Amino acid sequence: MRSTVEDLTTRARIRDAAIGLFGREGFSRATVRSVATEAGVSPGLVIHHFGSKAGLREACDQHVLSQTASQGREKTDPGTTRMLIQDYLNHPDEYADEIAYIRRALGDESDAGNAFFDGVVSQTEDIINAGIQAGTIRAFADIRATAVVIASNSLSMLMLGRHLSRVLGAPVSGPHGIGPELLRQLTLPALDVYTNGFYTDSRFLDAAREALQQQESTTEGSMPRDPGNRRRGVA
Repeated sequence: MRSTVEDLTTRARIRDAAIGLFGREGFSRATVRSVATEAGVSPGLVIHHFGSKAGLREACDQHVLSQTASQGREKTDPGTTRMLIQDYLNHPDEYADEIAYIRRALGDESDAGNAFFDGVVSQTEDIINAGIQAGTIRAFADIRATAVVIASNSLSMLMLGRHLSRVLGAPVSGPHGIGPELLRQLTLPALDVYTNGFYTDSRFLDAAREALQQQESTTEGSMPRDPGNRRRGVA
């Protein structure tokens, strides 16, 4: 049991060092050797625990997604949302590596980067379903598409942190630009939009539905009834 606990502790230390290094330097630039140096272990021990650099990245992805999923589920409860906001405002540096890693993963045009975004969307979908069951989130006709919208909106704030800080005059905190002051300025407007909506009535929604329905009808009307006969020259 003691050996197992020590292995888990070493594995976690290597994983956390890799999350920080991948976030700062990127996945291609960071090496197994540099991760080992950051964690204070040998490169062989990194391979022993994770098999390869790709295996190490996969473990990092799973850990970061697990952390964000836990935070997301907590956000379906108003009381824990308040605690999460207070915790970030009091300890912003503790979230820096995680935010930097997410930014790197989203900007990485690879299968692993695609899988990371897919994981965020799936988690958001689970959060919406949990909120619907808890009665804190209203039901949507297309939960999957809604999850894509919500995830994209949330992630864009991470990707554009420097610009958001600049426009709002908030102090830039680290390379991601998301400091406590920026969070203070954005939290209430964001929740206000989610809570009360943006438009005063459904006219824009109705107009969009009408446009989409009309386009769908036009497309269906222009399709040949029997492409096979047309290819054969049959009227």
